[in-house]
Amino acid sequence: MDDFTLMPWEKVGPQFKKSYKRAGMLVDLDSCIGCHSCSVSCKTENDVPLGNFRMRVRYLEQPTSASISFAPLLCMHCVDAPCLKACPSKAIKKGADGRILINESKCDLDEECVKACPYGAISINEDKGVAEKCDFCEHRTDVGLAPSCVDNCPTDALIFGDLDDPESRISKLAAKRKAKPWKPEAETNPSVLYVSHDKWMEKKVNTGVQLDPADEDVTYEQNNLKK
Repeated sequence: MDDFTLMPWEKVGPQFKKSYKRAGMLVDLDSCIGCHSCSVSCKTENDVPLGNFRMRVRYLEQPTSASISFAPLLCMHCVDAPCLKACPSKAIKKGADGRILINESKCDLDEECVKACPYGAISINEDKGVAEKCDFCEHRTDVGLAPSCVDNCPTDALIFGDLDDPESRISKLAAKRKAKPWKPEAETNPSVLYVSHDKWMEKKVNTGVQLDPADEDVTYEQNNLKK
């Protein structure tokens, strides 16, 4: 059957898998509205336990106004990943497309990876007894789908693609919008880039909340982020 005759939900399967030299994500902070669709869909898709987040959204009070900025945070899939180097059981590996993956069967819960990550992106799944983090929804991209957070973002603030393909949408947008990494001083060469990212956000993100501070609901603090 010709690909153009298929409906979107029919374009699923190994035959639709795309090859990436360097899988990456572009986060457009100008478009993010802090709706948490990404973090909620991620938890649902990956059965992330209560209190843990593979994708989290921070509400950050701007330093010069009463306005709020939003910052989605996830594993940066670093080219020079400190978690990979720190893992004593070699449970962390780099995939063919550059994404950083955790082999749960090898994880000995040493937690050195948690300490080594400059972005606070790795958490411990107490139910399973393993470390876990974003893997760009490998099970979805293996059958031609985008990561769940990308598919469920209502404002197209998350773009997934090949950073090493200059003709890809993500590469063109990154160049046009002057996207840059989070915490460049960490020298990890992240595969997640941010549009309209300001340095003050990196400092405030350690005290940001998981929900709007105006809400009268529980706010989830993420305490494993390094300053």
